[in-house]
Amino acid sequence: MREREPNRLTFSPWFEKVLRSLKRKNPNLVRAFAKHLPKIVANPELGKPLRHSLRNYRRIHIEGSFVLLYEIREREVYLIDLDHHDKVYKKYS
Repeated sequence: MREREPNRLTFSPWFEKVLRSLKRKNPNLVRAFAKHLPKIVANPELGKPLRHSLRNYRRIHIEGSFVLLYEIREREVYLIDLDHHDKVYKKYS
């Protein structure tokens, strides 16, 4: 039996900007995010599928009130945003 190719991880330009900002403002959140990354890459279906205007996106909670938004594109996990629960849903709805 042939082994599956691993998923590729890609950051959106916006996500890169958010991550740089969070490294300074909230390094604990960045560490918690880094702990979740291997799980998400290994099993992208782990996150909850979203509906309505966020259809095709998934989310996973990081550090309580923070949400990571991402999209699965074939063999790619595309990270979109990481922000507080209340803010992230207002941005994309």
